[in-house]
Amino acid sequence: MRDARSNRSLRDRWLVSYADLVTILLACFATTYAASARTPDPVPAATSVVHDPSSREPSPHPRPAPSALRDLVAPMVEADASNAIALVDDARGVVISLPESASFATGSATLAPPARAFLLNLAHALRPTTALMRIEGHTDDMPVAGGRYGSNWELSTARASAVVAFLVDEASFAPARLSAAGYAEFHPRVANDSPESRARNRRVDVVLLDPAHP
Repeated sequence: MRDARSNRSLRDRWLVSYADLVTILLACFATTYAASARTPDPVPAATSVVHDPSSREPSPHPRPAPSALRDLVAPMVEADASNAIALVDDARGVVISLPESASFATGSATLAPPARAFLLNLAHALRPTTALMRIEGHTDDMPVAGGRYGSNWELSTARASAVVAFLVDEASFAPARLSAAGYAEFHPRVANDSPESRARNRRVDVVLLDPAHP
């Protein structure tokens, strides 16, 4: 009988070690939980850095203000033999408006000689500055009839692109300072209510961008 009890005691001895292990694990868990439950020290808020534009170094070649651009190009417009080129101020800056009659044949996107001569002089005058030019093509509200271009959108865009290509290829003007857009009949200068008004709306605008509206 004693031998039986002794053997059973030996078999159950592992229970004591298991109980000790469970106790240790519970103690570790309790310690870990208590440590994680502590309120963390507040983290200092990140400091935001605001760059003051006025603190930047000025550009060695600042973009000229609209008044300076007007003074630069006004004599060229006044000297135009056709007296058709207009100089307009608007919210974007200074606008040199080349009518179709002085720049393109009807339905064509090939620059006429007078427009080529004027654009060469314009590029020469603006090259030392940092002025940006946006070339905008415009038409009247009459549908395109035949010819190479199927719509006023295509014609106005082709004309603007032709001016940009000429300024880059023939006048050696920096491409990064140029952009082109075609607006068809949707940005008229005046109402399309007469042949004379429609003629005013058929144009290419060379926009010398206001530094505040790049």
